[in-house]
Amino acid sequence: MKIIVGVSTYGTFPRVNRFIRSYWGNTEKLDNHELIHVCCDDGTPDLTAVREREKFCKAWNFNFIRNEKNLGIPATWNNLASFDPDADLAVILNDDVTPLTAGWLTRLVHFFENNEKIGTVGLPLVNEGRFNDHDSRWLGNPGRVGAAVGCAFAVRPKDLFLIKNPDNSMGYWSDLIAFHEEVHLGFKLSEQGLLSIMLPWPPLWHQGGQTFAANPELSWRDPSDYLPMEEFLEWARQSRWYYSDFEKEYETGIADRMGYSRTMFSKYWGILDECRAGRMMQEIKGEIVNILDEPQKFVHPKVVDIWPPRMVKWLDKAGKEQETEV
Repeated sequence: MKIIVGVSTYGTFPRVNRFIRSYWGNTEKLDNHELIHVCCDDGTPDLTAVREREKFCKAWNFNFIRNEKNLGIPATWNNLASFDPDADLAVILNDDVTPLTAGWLTRLVHFFENNEKIGTVGLPLVNEGRFNDHDSRWLGNPGRVGAAVGCAFAVRPKDLFLIKNPDNSMGYWSDLIAFHEEVHLGFKLSEQGLLSIMLPWPPLWHQGGQTFAANPELSWRDPSDYLPMEEFLEWARQSRWYYSDFEKEYETGIADRMGYSRTMFSKYWGILDECRAGRMMQEIKGEIVNILDEPQKFVHPKVVDIWPPRMVKWLDKAGKEQETEV
């Protein structure tokens, strides 16, 4: 297999340097596979930091590409996954993850080599506390999900780039910019029977939210033709995620990226129409759900749960091949 290993980054803080060092220290050699390493800088405005980043990447055997301006997470993932048009697999990681042990890449590759009709496949995370190698969660089985976790996953480019979005982007929906991009893509793949899976081992350390915390400009965006500002505000003000403090920014014509993406996602999957019809509160799997606030719970049964169980092959913590129904 030809495998892209891609990492996304933004900002002046050199998180990606730490990631690349940990990558080489905790990634096993894969025989009979060609690995293509690439880092994509998503439009960091400080060109001095960009030049230093490019220099570091080249010294550590990572190709370096840069978006001329900040395009957002989905466009950056698309750029990474399309870096080599002949690649069989794209493994995409954020710069705020750290591999904790070798074996993670082997398990991702093995899963795709031995299973068909697969969407995205992700690895578990340690978000806080100390890593406990003896935690029972690492001994579990793979599980079917709507989408693999967005900070450490793999996908076949040939499947990814069959998806066409409302903005005519292929693959991840570029116009989402940030948030819900992995869920939307996972659901689109699942519509075609390509199921997404989370593996139980090995975990990666994840310090999420650092990029947005260090770069507050990334919290905002201009509205697009797909969702006019007036339509966004109609629903944003009804959501429990609404923050009145954002109104001063709304008055200038910009929207918060997370809320706007959630509303775009809801519009695409018919949730706004459900709400207009007076069905905002629905019983789903025995739970009363506000589908405006938790839109993924409305879609999941319609595109993920419809598929019967299937058998998959995977490597457990000991490296032994297992077969499990998901």
